[in-house]
Amino acid sequence: MAEIVNLMDLQPGHRIATTDGAVAEVVDNPRDGVWVVARYLEAPDEPELVGSEEMIFAQDIAQILNSPDA
Repeated sequence: MAEIVNLMDLQPGHRIATTDGAVAEVVDNPRDGVWVVARYLEAPDEPELVGSEEMIFAQDIAQILNSPDA
């Protein structure tokens, strides 16, 4: 099982990988510890999602790929 990402640490600009293999960039974090709003950059299983913004649930985030200033 993957380690759960602490959403409180995420800031706009962080890139994240989801459990279904998508890559997204955080655009907003309501700091509720449950959701972040992110824009899909890659979505192999659902290419129509690329460019769209959606709320992503904490357990659907597999890992943080980079920090906003990287």
